[in-house]
Parts: sequence; structure tokens; C-alpha cells
Amino acid sequence: METICPSCGVPLIISRTHEWRNGCIANRADGSANFSVYEASFHNGVFERLERQLGPTINRMVYIAGRVAAAEIARNLFSSRALTQRLLFRSPLYRLTQRKLILFTRSIGMGRIELLAHRRGKEGAVRVSDPFHLAHCTAVILGGLDVMYGFPVSFTARVEGEAYVGELVPGKKDSLGGEDAYRRLASERFIPSPLQDGKMFPSCRRCGAPLELGRSFSFDLQGGVITERETGDRCIFYGHRSLHAILREFELELGPEVRGLFVEAEMEGFSAKLARHPDYGLSWDLKSLRSYLALRGMGFLSRLEVKGDGVELELSNAFVPTVAVGRLVALWEGCAGKRADYTYGMEGNTLLLRITPAG
Repeated sequence: METICPSCGVPLIISRTHEWRNGCIANRADGSANFSVYEASFHNGVFERLERQLGPTINRMVYIAGRVAAAEIARNLFSSRALTQRLLFRSPLYRLTQRKLILFTRSIGMGRIELLAHRRGKEGAVRVSDPFHLAHCTAVILGGLDVMYGFPVSFTARVEGEAYVGELVPGKKDSLGGEDAYRRLASERFIPSPLQDGKMFPSCRRCGAPLELGRSFSFDLQGGVITERETGDRCIFYGHRSLHAILREFELELGPEVRGLFVEAEMEGFSAKLARHPDYGLSWDLKSLRSYLALRGMGFLSRLEVKGDGVELELSNAFVPTVAVGRLVALWEGCAGKRADYTYGMEGNTLLLRITPAG
């Protein structure tokens, strides 16, 4: 049975469950904007920086937010109908569903995840090798199990060589189900606004994925690794729900200025990437930026306008605004050769960004 499209190289489970439309990577079943394609090193760098500034609780937050978000994605991945969802996660279909979920985790770059054993209610074990981020990968696995069992399952983990093995504790609920943070981090749905030019990429005739996706990224399903062809950077499909849940939690504790930490970290990461790859195929014009952002599920750039010595941008369906702002400001600084000041705000799902020379 084919798992990779022989024409474009994109995993078939991605193209069958998601579509590129309106600047988003949207679930075909329920229309939610689920993912952005994102450098794994940026994800890890942001949270390492936050851990230095805010303490080790950040990893716990990543774990809980990722788990809640993964459960929501798993529940709606194949159908938005409640009855169908229940059937998929019950006997006799749950074995087929869990195999597809394992394949999906590999397809979105979580690492080499192997199901070692599973008998519903009796035993369950997985081996994870080369995870892009241990806490996040664990959360993704457990999110699927939580849906299958109908409650947060209890899980133990041990190191085994260069991998780690996680084992289900039969019949036991994880205590995090009673934590306030678990209830607060409940997942959101992000429904894109329809746009006139929403479907902008030529599609593979065989699987329907954007041809540009296979040209820009290679997918190693054996190892569970996605690589950006131009730079060699490891990438992941990063869930919008996880990032939003983490931001909400930190805003609750620290106030809205915490978003500035995410923007600054994104600027630093993307500036460093541009410095490493000065010929990176991205330029400061509407067509190039629109294609770059939409392919990665970061929104649809509807306006780029020079205003005095600065620029104004309007990004529709911007469900990861801190990421988009950080990248756009970093790119402007690289192209202009000078530091920038910036202001941004949201009107519904639309990001309004103004960049001017610093001073």
C-alpha cells in the first residue's frame, strides 16, 4: 500500500486529510486551520529561551498544551461527525485508526514512532526515536490515546538506547486531568475566512497536495523527519492549537507582553537562518511573500504597501501572528540592511503590521 505520493513525494495521509486553502493548512473533515510548517530548531530554541527566562514550568506547559491540542486533531482527523469518531476509536476499527495515527505523526515530522504493542485496556507501548522535542512528541502520542480511551491515560517512559519507550498503565487515569492548567488549555478551533484567491497553488494531479510542497520539503516516513530541501533544516507541522494554548496560559500569568518574547525569539531565529543562507529563495515582494507564507500555513498576504519610509502589511487568516510578525520583520531588516521598529494588531483573523526604520 502506497504511503508517499509517487508523483510529488508528499505523504498521502497529509493530502487526504488536509488542504491548502485561504493561506492555511486546513483539515478537510471540519475545515479547521490546523498547522504551520515550522523549523524544529525554532520551536526548541523558543522554549529553551523561555525556560531560561521563565523557569522549567515551560516544558510542562508544552506537554499539557500539546496533549490537549493533539487530542482535538486526532478526534477530527478523519471525520467531524461524532458517531463516526466514536466508531473509529472503538473495536473493531481502533487498530486501523491507531496505525493511521502513527503514520500521521511520522508524516508531520514528530520522529520515528513505532507501536510495539497495544491491546485495548490491557497493554500499550510505543518506541520513539529521534523526536524533534521529547515533551511535545510525548504529548502528541498521549493525545491520540486520550481520545481512544475517553480520558487522560496514565503513561510511563524509560530510556532504551538512543530511543525512549513509553508504556500505558492499564485502566489508570493521569492525574493531570484534574489540574487547572489542563482545563484552561482547552483547544480552540480556527476556521479560516474564505478568500477569492484562496486556492493559489497548482495541485498534484495524483494526490491533490500543492506541487510546491514536495519541491520545497522532503518527507522521510521511515525516520519521521521532514527536511527543507533548500537549507537542510528539519521541519515539523506545528499545531496552531498548541501555540495558542501556551500563549493564553502565559498571558494569564505574565500579561500580554509575553507575546513580545515570542516575536523577538522568532526574529532572532529567522535572522540567523537568513545569515546562514544568504541566497534563501525569498524576496521582499507581494508574490514571493504570499507564496512563502501560504505554503507554510501562516496566512494569506492580501496587502503589502509602502508608506513613507516604512511598509504596511495585511495578512488574512493569521492564526500564528507572533510567528508571521517575527519573520516579516526579520526579512525586512535583512533586505533593508537596517534595524526596524514595528507595531501590529489583530482585527478578527487579520494581522495588521507596520514596519519602519528604527529611530
